[in-house]
Amino acid sequence: MTPRARRAVALGVALAALLASPASESEDAPLGARQAEIFQLVCAQCHARPGIGVPQVGDAAAWRERAAQGEERLLANTIAGLRGMPPLGTCSFCTEEDLRLLIRFLVQEPAR
Repeated sequence: MTPRARRAVALGVALAALLASPASESEDAPLGARQAEIFQLVCAQCHARPGIGVPQVGDAAAWRERAAQGEERLLANTIAGLRGMPPLGTCSFCTEEDLRLLIRFLVQEPAR
């Protein structure tokens, strides 16, 4: 198995474990049930698909520079779209709070 295939399998297993775990709305959960569903339906199409040139969930090195820009800049980029990412990351039904929680999850910041 190639390194790329191993990473894809590992990401898939991690994503499946996250989505299979009981999600609560508490601050201890990485995502609430709504955001976990949004991640699976929308965000994972790119951020859990290695080799397409976007930062992957769980890749701290890829997110470090982006996280340094701050949550407000990441939110603005998500809303407006950036490079190949369409506005709202194609999530027209996402609320601002959904986007903030998803951004924090991707950059591995704890919820506030």
